[in-house]
Amino acid sequence: MSEYDAWAPVYDAWAADMTEDVAHYVSLAREADGPIVELMVGSGRVAIEVVRQSGKPVLGIDWSPAMLEIARERSVGLPLELRLGDVRELELKEPAALIYVPYRSLLHLHGWHEKRQVFERIAASLRPGGRFAFNAFVFSHRIAARLDGTTQD
Repeated sequence: MSEYDAWAPVYDAWAADMTEDVAHYVSLAREADGPIVELMVGSGRVAIEVVRQSGKPVLGIDWSPAMLEIARERSVGLPLELRLGDVRELELKEPAALIYVPYRSLLHLHGWHEKRQVFERIAASLRPGGRFAFNAFVFSHRIAARLDGTTQD
């Protein structure tokens, strides 16, 4: 069981209006010449649309069994392979042409050590010339310093 299993029943309703990022990942998928992987796929919000709109298969990996079950139910008949796994230990059978992580999901990793670990696994999992795309909320360090008086380099 994952700490994100509790979100599974409500995530799609919460994320219903989040569609602005889909076109970007569809565009990248259309350009990809080889395997496409979505990490932290959750309920399949982006991956399902990438498959539908690009016409290409996607491998989705997540550490929440409950989220993956919802993604399975929503993607019946589509070439979306779903796999339970920890992105910190990412290993692919075949190097990917595109790996992407939508909607700030990387921010769910705890600390810089875990982020670095994931970035290293992603780099090792891309074929030469492969692409990695992600979304992360980044705010001004000056604003952050005013909030709590400290900054982090």
